[in-house]
Amino acid sequence: MLEELRGLIDTRTAVAGVVGLIVGWLIGWMLFGWVIWPVSWTDADPADLRPQQKEVYVSMVADSYSVDQDRDLVEARLRGFEENEIREILITSVREREAAADAEGAQRLRGLAAALGITLEAAIPTPQAGAQPARAGVSSLVRSMLPVCGGLIVVSLLVALIAVVVLRFLRKPVEAPRELVSDEPSLWEVPGEAPLGRFITTYHFGDDGYDTSFNIETKEPEREFLGACGVGFSETIGEGSPDKIVAFEVWIFDKIDLDNVQTVTKVLVSEFAYQDEALRAKLRDRGELVLAEKGKTIVIDALRMTLKAQIVDFAYGSDPSLPPGSFFETLSTELVPVHKV
Repeated sequence: MLEELRGLIDTRTAVAGVVGLIVGWLIGWMLFGWVIWPVSWTDADPADLRPQQKEVYVSMVADSYSVDQDRDLVEARLRGFEENEIREILITSVREREAAADAEGAQRLRGLAAALGITLEAAIPTPQAGAQPARAGVSSLVRSMLPVCGGLIVVSLLVALIAVVVLRFLRKPVEAPRELVSDEPSLWEVPGEAPLGRFITTYHFGDDGYDTSFNIETKEPEREFLGACGVGFSETIGEGSPDKIVAFEVWIFDKIDLDNVQTVTKVLVSEFAYQDEALRAKLRDRGELVLAEKGKTIVIDALRMTLKAQIVDFAYGSDPSLPPGSFFETLSTELVPVHKV
């Protein structure tokens, strides 16, 4: 009797220990990882975007290249992309443009492919009829793991359900990152206008290849994609690393009217670049030049949308080998796209 009691106690202790370990792990993961110290992603490169956003980004690079024909800038903007990935994106995008009877858009994409030395004529191989993907190894591995992990999965799901119910009472609102849409009105916003979004992006010296973009979509539940906007580096000065940026491109991509898809750009420049005739001549083909001034609002008109970009704050860097006011140390820009009535 005593031995049976000891065995029962040992069994219950072991079960309680395992359940306690799982509960502690889930609470540590969900409570601390999601609520108290959530992971936040900032300054992601374009190559890390979702596939749909990558297609939009590559299309915008093609639109920009059709205007300035700057191959070095194209390579810098596509840094981090694999050649096969760019090729598949271009093939898919060209087919979509041709299906929509957008010959000009398809031609811009083909021009980008030519600049990168990528051939688009060979289509992506189509699986033969009756062929089955080679997944036998993966399927066998999964089947062999199911009996071993089945019990643990069931227990984990039950404990996770309990943890979720508890966390509903513990969860506090998480402050949204500054890059997301904000409901706070801007001081410079025109009364009566309904912005399609509000985004804030900040450049810090040393962020080589700085290039940010934000999707412009209608509100839920439709979530219709209307275009994109963003800020990216346009020109540098001097030698060595980090890059010393003297000009940024502020742009809006408008695809509301599929017959007139366009990207409109203005170039935000430093005081030195604005006064230097050689730099002005080099940058003029990329868009209208605008001198950086704190609080200044840049208005960029596309066909169906307008982008209002306010310079929230900026500071120049210093280098003994370069003139004062030549390159940016920091730059914070607020972007507000508005649908034209």
